[in-house]
Amino acid sequence: MSIAEATSTPTPRPKRRKALWLIVLATTAALGSLTYAFTGGKDTVDEGLQERPMACSEAMYAMGWVLPDHASDQRCIELNRGPAGHTQSGTFRMLRADARPWLASLDGERILPGGVGSDSVVERKEGLALDILRPPGSLQADKVKVDVRWESEDTAIVTFETFDHFSLDPSDTP
Repeated sequence: MSIAEATSTPTPRPKRRKALWLIVLATTAALGSLTYAFTGGKDTVDEGLQERPMACSEAMYAMGWVLPDHASDQRCIELNRGPAGHTQSGTFRMLRADARPWLASLDGERILPGGVGSDSVVERKEGLALDILRPPGSLQADKVKVDVRWESEDTAIVTFETFDHFSLDPSDTP
């Protein structure tokens, strides 16, 4: 081996190989950005169920109903399960004397359990109950359960929960 051969500089890498690596890196970055954009990023995957407080009047409006006059101690939420749908639930106090007329005024297809009057309101010792299918509002609910529990001779506590076809009501399963 001659001195000229020993001191010669190595041949540079072909430009094609560098260009190929740049294309691979650019494609990977672009695909990663598109994946992030279409999936909503890390938050959508990691958060799962998202609970959002909401005004009870807003929840009632979404079902096509009106919150009773003088409702107090309102606590309502919307539970968003991403593509699996969302539900609403809440509780509030109202005048006991107004509970049955308010329940009877709620629009929607009523479930007529045996032994109830024509308004579908179920009377129990501890209060009242009503189940409505597909309320007329903008909320895409398949069913709404409304329970009224007597708190005192003057007040009642109302609890409601919506169910869509993705969230099964446990009482509907065999």
